[in-house]
Amino acid sequence: MNVGEEIPARCLGETGALSFKKPTEQDFRDTQELEASLAQLNIFETQEEISQRREALVRLQEISNAWIRQKALEQNLPAHVANSTTGKIFTFGSYRLGVNFRGADIDSLLVVPRFITREEFFGDFQTVLAENSNVEDLHAVVDAFVPVLKMKFMGVEIDLLFAQIDQMSIPENFSLCENTEVLMRNMDERDVRSINGVRVTEDILNLVYNKNSFKVALKVIRIWAKRRNVYSNALGFLGGVSWAILVSRICQLYPYATPSMIVYLFFTIFSQWPWPKPVRLRECEYIASLCLPVWDPRLNPSDQYHLMPILTPSYPSQNSTYNVQRSNRIIIERELKQGLNVVRASMMHKGSWSNLFEAAFFFQYRHYVVVIVVGNTKHTFIELCGLVESRLRVLVSNFEVNRYVKMAHVNCHAYGKGPNDDDANFVRKWFIGMEFDRNTNSLTSTVHNPNVSSDKATLNVDLSENISSFEKSIERGLSSEDLSVTVKYVKKSQLAQFISAEDMDEIKRQAASAALSNVNIPTESLKSGRLLPNSNTLNSISSPASSIELSGSEEFSSPANSLHNSISTSSLTNMATVNSSPKCPPSSPKLISSGIIPCAIIHSIQSTLLVNLHQNVLDWLIPVLNFPPIVIQILGVMLTHNCMVRKILGSVPVYLRKIHDLLFLLHLPSNHYDKKNNFLFSENQANFH
Repeated sequence: MNVGEEIPARCLGETGALSFKKPTEQDFRDTQELEASLAQLNIFETQEEISQRREALVRLQEISNAWIRQKALEQNLPAHVANSTTGKIFTFGSYRLGVNFRGADIDSLLVVPRFITREEFFGDFQTVLAENSNVEDLHAVVDAFVPVLKMKFMGVEIDLLFAQIDQMSIPENFSLCENTEVLMRNMDERDVRSINGVRVTEDILNLVYNKNSFKVALKVIRIWAKRRNVYSNALGFLGGVSWAILVSRICQLYPYATPSMIVYLFFTIFSQWPWPKPVRLRECEYIASLCLPVWDPRLNPSDQYHLMPILTPSYPSQNSTYNVQRSNRIIIERELKQGLNVVRASMMHKGSWSNLFEAAFFFQYRHYVVVIVVGNTKHTFIELCGLVESRLRVLVSNFEVNRYVKMAHVNCHAYGKGPNDDDANFVRKWFIGMEFDRNTNSLTSTVHNPNVSSDKATLNVDLSENISSFEKSIERGLSSEDLSVTVKYVKKSQLAQFISAEDMDEIKRQAASAALSNVNIPTESLKSGRLLPNSNTLNSISSPASSIELSGSEEFSSPANSLHNSISTSSLTNMATVNSSPKCPPSSPKLISSGIIPCAIIHSIQSTLLVNLHQNVLDWLIPVLNFPPIVIQILGVMLTHNCMVRKILGSVPVYLRKIHDLLFLLHLPSNHYDKKNNFLFSENQANFH
């Protein structure tokens, strides 16, 4: 990023940026403190480890090319042609984004010429890899939504996907992001899903202006999501792609923001996001000749039931969070609000950034269900663990239909052997935090502890039916008698019986730390000049309504003190208010004393609507506040209900249209803000939408 460089339009998203304000000195100091907290975690790779990963990818590429050339000779291709035939390994996900942690796996894709089949990849090529001394723990997951070969190669965990391209050779400079229509023509649907990981990752990087700030902010959000147990697509939370898209969206709205401010804005905006409005980085693309399904609730009825749609930017655009269930959404929203408290405290120097990374799963719940997988053979044990993990969402769904279960939260981290597991070779355990009906003071499960009693009045909740269907679905996938899956109810006081002493010590440390940092920080003013969005801002960025720039004079205020809460221009609360400035006139006594327009509306104009319109609108807004009340009321009603008036105003000078926007906002309910009926003026457009 160069100072003064023009920002490409693609990096501003559909709605344009909310602010082009440059960072303050305080923003840079906050970022330095944030990066220092990241460094203390010691979870990122050294230069030696980075080189080891690169070397592993180079060697895997050489093995792949040798195998492809051998297959070319078997196809009776001339020797000089076969010897020049190659494939190409692409990387994607966290490794390609540059935000991976130490020891994390590398998501990769092998693109091969048209004479190589998927069956040969999962047959012959898997055999070639199995015979290589550098390969360990090799196994194929052929029946997955995106089939994959998993292995440890030269000490590096690698997930390798497969895709076939209609070419005789794949050159080194080949791109999967160009000529989409030609690339995907006649392509197998599984290949489309395989290449989409690469395409989405490249598009995310391409749609962000300041890549360095994006990467630092994404590292923070990834660590936070993992520590707070909301990072797992398989378990119904958000995966790496989803979190990356959310951070990218903030970077589009605030292209000059520092990493610390991006993190703050991330929690501020998405803790108030009006789900199920989708988050997307650009307009969805439709290619008629390919007829691939694109996320669109108007065309696909099933898309209407997605709770937190976060859309991938590449064709065909899909919802990356289709696995999210009711409990998942409640947990994510709760964690976002808690994260906002912690970040706000850090930026006001009332807390540390490190508090954001404190884990507190076993500090949050009193009741747990533990799923235990036991096996004696490593290969079959790994396969069963994959099956169980993929079905845990089913178990959560089963719990959600139980009228006594308020919420079920799966710990994304699986634990190993406990004190009573010495006889088993391999053990893996998933803990599910259970929150029951608020009127339930204590609980005894009748599933595995039917004789448990208490002096207190207890409510016996029967989870057996919820668990039974889950266990039956797993039993059908058991391939060996030395494997077993058990589901048990566990009280918080009994955790030490299932978790090793070492892990219990860490859990106790986390609980103590979380107790100290779990303080509800009141919303107080930050220093002026910060870029702070409010609720109406969300209406403009959740649909391509207009390109709005904040004035940069906003300050954060307490919801209790914000009179904006008195009127319903949005379903959201916890708003930002505008700081006093010469351009914000005092409340008009004439308007307030008249009784025709409530005092709250007048204050709302000053404290909220001014923030959401462009700074230039303020010059035209001041006279409006001195109009007779009855004129404002009549104009507002006319503009809301009369399409002809709106059309006429579409041809008047710009300043009148800006006044029109203000009046329209006073009377337009929040549920009318949609793409079809959006009449907000955009500086970048000549007419109303």
